[in-house]
Amino acid sequence: MRVLVTGGTGVLGREVVPRLVDAKHVVRVMSRRSGESNALGDVEWAKADIMTGEGLADAVRHVEIIVHCASSPFKKTAETDVEGTRKLLESAKEAGVSNFYYISIVGIDRIKFAYYKSKLAAEKVVEDGGVPYTILRATQFHPLLADNMLPMMKKGPFMFLPGAVKFQLIDPGEVADHIVATLANGPGGRLPDIGGPQVQTAKEIAQEWKAATGKSYIAIPVPSVGFLSGMAKAYNCCPDHVGGKITFREWLAKRYPAS
Repeated sequence: MRVLVTGGTGVLGREVVPRLVDAKHVVRVMSRRSGESNALGDVEWAKADIMTGEGLADAVRHVEIIVHCASSPFKKTAETDVEGTRKLLESAKEAGVSNFYYISIVGIDRIKFAYYKSKLAAEKVVEDGGVPYTILRATQFHPLLADNMLPMMKKGPFMFLPGAVKFQLIDPGEVADHIVATLANGPGGRLPDIGGPQVQTAKEIAQEWKAATGKSYIAIPVPSVGFLSGMAKAYNCCPDHVGGKITFREWLAKRYPAS
């Protein structure tokens, strides 16, 4: 089957694409820039802009499955995640796509966060889009904490840490494995959520990150207010739906072997 992957060069997309290739699918990666690199393997490239809709018709032509990983959490989120998904679905419907596989996030219906509001709206767009679909909600990926959130919390020698916030971190490669495996089942509607092997507090996660990276900090506790209050209640976790086996500590050991 020919599978179109949006966000194919992102954290999850980079894991999904080679697995699809290994599974003998014909893989097409959609990007605003065509043919960025052959690092993803023997794939097709489609130049298209999900926000404007330019190039989408060509991108979905002769495609049977779309794995929609593209997202924009920090800017023009509604335009990308909601309206962009709507445009992609319109093109998918015209092309006769048989499965629109949308990647979402655990807890978006319970945590009051602008980005999550857009992801939830995008799910609704997918459900009403007139294309057979699959929706998979996953918990946060290991790199989100290690590469983004924890470094952002660190200011000089201090880390301003909402220590009570909880995460059930999962390896993006394991989510990619699950996506590729469930594609064989056809459109599945809303699938059971998928999460990592353990629920940890931000304080515990930060301590493991510190040990692995050798970075030092003085923790300054901050309250879990706003959307963080929902995470302190573990609304972003799904302990009854463990799909990953790689712990954060194990992932860090591979990322920082010298340490």
